[in-house]
Amino acid sequence: MSDINRKITDRTLKIKYTCLHPSCVVYCKEGELFLLESEFNQLSSSYKDKAVFKSPKNACRMGFPQQFKALNIVMVEDGEVARESVQPEEKSSERNPISVLIAEHKKVLEKLERVEEHLVKRDIDGLWVSTADLDNILHLHGGIKEEEVLFPALRGLVPFGEGLVACINEDHREIVSLVYSFREALRDGNINDKIIGSALVALKSHIRKEDNEFFEFVKKYITDEMKEAIMSKMELADKTFVPKEPGDRKFDEKEAAERANFHERTVESREIACDTCCH
Repeated sequence: MSDINRKITDRTLKIKYTCLHPSCVVYCKEGELFLLESEFNQLSSSYKDKAVFKSPKNACRMGFPQQFKALNIVMVEDGEVARESVQPEEKSSERNPISVLIAEHKKVLEKLERVEEHLVKRDIDGLWVSTADLDNILHLHGGIKEEEVLFPALRGLVPFGEGLVACINEDHREIVSLVYSFREALRDGNINDKIIGSALVALKSHIRKEDNEFFEFVKKYITDEMKEAIMSKMELADKTFVPKEPGDRKFDEKEAAERANFHERTVESREIACDTCCH
């Protein structure tokens, strides 16, 4: 078939689907996508049930081809595809708390990149300031907007919600704790690459988890009325939040000795525990 004839005869399908992978109960999504009819026929050709088809490239957030099942299929015009796939998102994102939180992740990553720049330069004073900036945005974004505003609004609405929120909160605690430990080392004049490396890797992984899994799952449970209420509280948080200043990076010999002693005891305890487990 020529390309011209294919364009004439190949219709666009709007497909409402659900993923058949078991983990989608928690992480993945039901949704809608647009496919050419020929592409859909090719993706469904391996299955007896013609409503079942292999997920198109990049459709599955787990990164692997999965089995999708079409719940509803309708033919659409190209103009309708453009209107439905672009315009609603553009109109709704401004007052959509999930879209706002995802956009804020870009600001978090900018702060993270600044930390990485200072690491390369071994700029300890620069790291003292940039990690303070990172800590501030983590507190406003994760500690207040997510933990104090969004998560309470989701309570009782989202299946497995308490477990999902607990996982996100655990990530928050780990990242903030690592940043704090790194800053304490900076007080002693040390750049602890291992600690800050763990913090940055954990933060990047956490952002991917929220953007591609958690937010995608919970957003369908948030009503328009809830969006307005959540947005109002998030905007209030922006107005009232007072970031902490980096402060002086003073070296305290007594505190440094206590931290070193505590670290030494922690290492010894781990070694003893390891010996007990292994023998």
